[in-house]
Amino acid sequence: MKTEFDRKEFFNLCWEKSILWFCKNYIISYQEFKNLCTEYQIPLPSNGYWMKRKFGKEINKPKLPQAYNDTGKIHLIKRTEENSKKLKTAGKLKAIDSNTKSNDLEVPKRLPKNPDPIIQEMLSDNPKKHPVVNNIRDYTKRYNYGRIWVSASRKPYKRALCFLNTFIKVMKERGHYFLFCYNEAYIVIEGIEIAIRMRERSKRVYETEKSSYQSSKLVPIGLLSIITGEYSRKKEWQETPTKSLAEKLPIIITYLEKTAKKERLWQVENAKRRKEQAIEEKKEEERKKIQKEEIQKLRLIKQKSDLWHEANKLRTFLNACDENENLIEEMKELVAFGFKKVDWLDPLKFSKDELFHDLDPLKLLEELE
Repeated sequence: MKTEFDRKEFFNLCWEKSILWFCKNYIISYQEFKNLCTEYQIPLPSNGYWMKRKFGKEINKPKLPQAYNDTGKIHLIKRTEENSKKLKTAGKLKAIDSNTKSNDLEVPKRLPKNPDPIIQEMLSDNPKKHPVVNNIRDYTKRYNYGRIWVSASRKPYKRALCFLNTFIKVMKERGHYFLFCYNEAYIVIEGIEIAIRMRERSKRVYETEKSSYQSSKLVPIGLLSIITGEYSRKKEWQETPTKSLAEKLPIIITYLEKTAKKERLWQVENAKRRKEQAIEEKKEEERKKIQKEEIQKLRLIKQKSDLWHEANKLRTFLNACDENENLIEEMKELVAFGFKKVDWLDPLKFSKDELFHDLDPLKLLEELE
């Protein structure tokens, strides 16, 4: 049986074999199979499909829709007697990535002799301290050394270290790394920082005193939880009496990688949008600049037009006066003066006037009105 499929092969096989067949022959549960098909956008047969097929009735098989990960490979683990007895959750991650060994996901009950350097730092009596400049901590800086914050009593704390050692080892093998900033630890996946910490779960116990006053306190219950992300993107996985964090490790890793990939895609798209927006803003700024220049030109044309009209009005009047034979000498002198000044006002005559060289014709006309 094949263990690696391209998307089209897997789609055709899903319409030839039932989900139960996949669960019997590969290490994958019903829900994991459904999630896998949802991720790769593979439509599955509807209710009644297998009965129609059994009796040879007509079946409408849909076309495989296009998807962004058409070139990706789908990996499944063939079920054998040996791996069926091992920790089943080790196969959950393998269904997505066949590069991780099954035993890499098994959390030991005791720390190995040489744990990861991060765990060694957590066990150290003299941990490295981040520098403080002028009594100020720079929370924007990241360091390659530090501790993952764990709030737990003695026994759960030891279990937390075992879990973290396996978690750190697997994540580093998958190409990710860790950064630290004082009391914060981050796992970096595809350039995306995701905060990580652990705590011991507790329950609230109420006590009624003799004065009938009811008080309460939090009592540790020995179960661990791991918290990833911050603020609205925070997510917590909790141990239960029947299921440990070790069993949830593949789910946690898959979630972190998908979340980081989604965030990275968003950042790329956002950077693209911002770049396009900057180009559009620059175009708009250039358009506004040209618009302002052209409005100034139109204003100048309007001013020249007004001057030309005013000059022609005055020239028409002066011509009428010049044609009048009954003008007195004083009026004749005034008409001669008017012709000179009208030529100075007319923007098409380009006539200069030494006495009026520092005057604005338009402002002068406004004052005359």
